[in-house]
Amino acid sequence: MKELPPPMPMLYRLCNWIGKLTGTIILVPHLWCSGDRAEHTYFGLLRACRERKKLFILLPYELPGRLSYHMSNAEISNVESEYRAFPSSNLPYIVGGVLITVYFAFYRTLGFALRWLFGFRLNELYVVPSMGTFALYQPEDRMPGFSWDVADRYEWRKQLETPPRVWLTKQKRLIAERWRERMGLPKNAWFVCLHVREGGFRNDQNASRNADIFNYIGAIEEITSRGGWVVRMGDATMKKLPVMERVIDYPFTETKSDLMDVYLISECRTYIGMQSGILDVAVMFQRPIILTNMNYWLWAFPPKKGDIGLLKHVYSKSRKRFLSIREWIVEGFAANYRDLGDDYVLYENDPEELRTVVREFLDRGDDWQPTPLQCQCNEVRLHEGRRQISECEPLILDAFYDTHLRYQLASRLDSALGTLGAEFLLRNWQHSARGMPEQQNPVNPPALFDSSMA
Repeated sequence: MKELPPPMPMLYRLCNWIGKLTGTIILVPHLWCSGDRAEHTYFGLLRACRERKKLFILLPYELPGRLSYHMSNAEISNVESEYRAFPSSNLPYIVGGVLITVYFAFYRTLGFALRWLFGFRLNELYVVPSMGTFALYQPEDRMPGFSWDVADRYEWRKQLETPPRVWLTKQKRLIAERWRERMGLPKNAWFVCLHVREGGFRNDQNASRNADIFNYIGAIEEITSRGGWVVRMGDATMKKLPVMERVIDYPFTETKSDLMDVYLISECRTYIGMQSGILDVAVMFQRPIILTNMNYWLWAFPPKKGDIGLLKHVYSKSRKRFLSIREWIVEGFAANYRDLGDDYVLYENDPEELRTVVREFLDRGDDWQPTPLQCQCNEVRLHEGRRQISECEPLILDAFYDTHLRYQLASRLDSALGTLGAEFLLRNWQHSARGMPEQQNPVNPPALFDSSMA
């Protein structure tokens, strides 16, 4: 199908002009992925803090039928911050939402008509509200190409040492706390949010981003044996957990809601999850993170100092063995991004690995420091990541989006301060501890890159 060229739409340029005139940053975060919505909101606040401006977040209203955006959790973008221009109930927010709804409704309708009548497809900039997101990672919406000199000026690590604080409004907290009591989670209990991605929500069974919740039973018991609670996050398409003491299978309770999703993550002592959407909500609220079953090391790594993670195990069919962590990192971009090559198969973390990393995290004292091997791994990761982002083939054929994705990857790579688990690294850094794969459960490699997954 032919595609019309992507000049920056007039509305985008108008919003940029209004922003410069008023000292604000106008942002419409991506609508249908919770991770994108949280990341755009968070990086929008980072930009507002960096430039000493206010962030004006606009959200369109849902459209009917085939025009629908299939929006993700709107409460993610309704958080408060000292760098936010207007709360979500303010009149400018409502008026702006109506205006952009009318604008994108027109272009979505036009897009359907052009595709049906002439086989042309309007560029995504016209039909998907996501304004101001490109300039979160690069100086201008449209850049001539990727440059590390430009990316380095952002000093991402320095920015994230003192990130902007976000919170829920007092009214929403009161509502959420009433629902918390109703779900049986004591007010003063410390708890962990656990999210193990399955394929039901996106209808991608056996994708490389998924894992089996039952492999986490030992990790759950490690938490509850210490007096903590576990709140399992997700949706009602997931497998139910067995009944366990101090464990709440939240997706199957009457308290499940967009507000409670955000509230629970904002209040948890630790977030245990995977590289999937709501991870970015935990990042936005600066929660301590244990990242498990990571299916790539470049795009999303344990973000803060003290956060730890586990990579999935990579089996090479041509070499007929599992790769070490070091081998995976230096293997090349085809093995490190979303579209794994045909040679690679991913295997989940086993129950003992998951329990061990949780125990390691909970046993650390206030004076914890990374081991020399953890530091070495991070140095190799940073060096290889910078090289691969610079030298790899186009991530997407469209040069505009390719440049944007490289700057976005650069922000993720340079800002990550966490480590892989110490025991996991000792066992898998130079040589994989995994034996032959016959008795293990692989996960299929992911489909070709889909921008909605970013």
